[in-house]
This record gives sequence, structure tokens and C-alpha cells, in this order.
Amino acid sequence: MIPDGRTPVVVVTGFLGSGKTTLVNRLVKVSDSFVIVNEFGEIPVDHLLVESSEEKTVALPNGCLCCHLRGDLEEALIGAAMRRRRGDIAGFDRVIVETSGLADPGPVAQTLYADPALARDFKLGPIVTVVDAFDLQSRKVSADIARAQIAAADVVVLSKVDRAGDPGAAEAEVRALNAGVPCIRAEFGGVDPRAILEANPGTDHVFATAPAHDSKIRSFTLGFAQPVRRELLQHFISTLVELRGADLLRVKGVVPVESGLVLVQGVRHVFDRFRPVAAGAPALVFITNGVEKSEVEALWRAMKGLS
Repeated sequence: MIPDGRTPVVVVTGFLGSGKTTLVNRLVKVSDSFVIVNEFGEIPVDHLLVESSEEKTVALPNGCLCCHLRGDLEEALIGAAMRRRRGDIAGFDRVIVETSGLADPGPVAQTLYADPALARDFKLGPIVTVVDAFDLQSRKVSADIARAQIAAADVVVLSKVDRAGDPGAAEAEVRALNAGVPCIRAEFGGVDPRAILEANPGTDHVFATAPAHDSKIRSFTLGFAQPVRRELLQHFISTLVELRGADLLRVKGVVPVESGLVLVQGVRHVFDRFRPVAAGAPALVFITNGVEKSEVEALWRAMKGLS
């Protein structure tokens, strides 16, 4: 199998004041990274706090990586790839995107899945969500965004645990939304950067317990005991997107088809093309806004019955 040599894009998200920039600075110290900082405000400031070379740092001010700013992200990534090929900037092994504290990380993934030009050079790496373990109340200012950030995470960094009387409360909040996600506790800002940069982009962990909260966020898996027809799988995904696309916060996993295993991953209405993989548990992991497991299972049974 030909290895995937595309550059991973690591998304660092988290609510306002959670410690994203502190984490990004730790990541750039141990990696050759191109950094894109998205801010909410007319005058960009946060990118000046990133300890990376000026030529490898880009600011996207006044927005949350949605609507027109997705175009800015595409332009920044394509520009970085062209400058790297020309030798205008030093090479980089990965891109780190630090989102605004008020941003849903979903549109970053959507941008990478939807743009064929970007897909030639870049792939989605882990989504890293920084969660403040000290100030649990801060996330209530915009609870829907905070929940979406946690639900989309492939790895969670619990920040400020040295100040938190009970960091377990923040971890319990995370587990209620994203039960199987790895949680790394950062004391005095300290965290092993390699554990984050080398994290799997969420295709092999499953959610062992049901969410224990009263929000609409749901997490569940759909297993595949036998190989399925590729066309049926594509039709199933397309139909699900048509019916409930806006509520598919994240779908990811490995599905066996006639030719082998394929990686399936998407955010809301946008899915990456199926890519062959060598191994993986045969299951799709769903993180949804109000879509129940029974609905997805019923759709899958119905479509298998019609095929």
C-alpha cells in the first residue's frame, strides 16, 4: 500500500482563555510546523504570541473559520504549499491551525475534505481541544460552541489542572460528550507534545459508554461484521447527509468493502473521499447533534434491504 505522504493539519481548538496559544508554543518547539492563527476581532494579536518564525505564521483575523474565512484558510494553505515547493520558506512537517475560542472546528475539516487542490498536499490530523479544568463556568457563555469543540476532539488537553480543586469534574464533563477521547492533564502548562502531535486522528477508538448529559450531543458506533458494497456505503452516507447533514458533528471510522478497508471521515455535509487503509476496527463512530443510533441503524438496514 502506498503511504500517505500528505502534510497533516493539526487543529487546536478550545474555548476563550483555555490555553490554546500556550499549547501551540509547546508544539512548535518540537516540530517543523507552519502555524495559522484564527482570531475573533478586527486587529490580530494572538499570532504575535506564537513563538514561531514570522515566515511560518499567518493570521486570519475577525472571524471563526466559517463562511468567507474558509476561503482565507484555503488560500493560506495553498500559498504555504507553493512557497514550500519554490523554496521560499523552509520545509515543514505539519500545519497547526489555532482556531478562535468562539469557533467550531468543523469547518476546518470540511475545508480539507471539500477542496481537491488542498487534498493533494494536506490531510486532517488530530483535532486537539483544550479544556480549562479550573474555570468550568466560562464555557457556559457559549455552551453550544464549547460542546461542539469537545465533541469533535480526537484528544483533549485539560489545562490549568494545578489550579483546579477537582480536575475530575472537567474530565467528567468531557466524557459526557466524548466518552472515548484520550484526556491529557496539563499541570503548569506542561504536556508531552509528542503525545498530541502523534495522536491518531480518531479512527480507531470507540465510545464505550452512552453520554450521561441532557444536551443533544450523541456518540455511538455502527459496526460492520461483513464487507459491504462500496456503492451501497456511498449511497448510505449521501442519504444520511441529505437527511441530517447539519447534525453530523463528526463521522469517522473504517469500513470493509469488497476491495479491502476504507477510511470514512466527514463533518456535517462534507465528507472526504474514501481512502484505503491497512487496518482498523470495522466500525463508524458517530458524534451527532440529536441524531439517535436507532435512526442510523434503521436507515442502514433499510438501504441494505433495498440493495
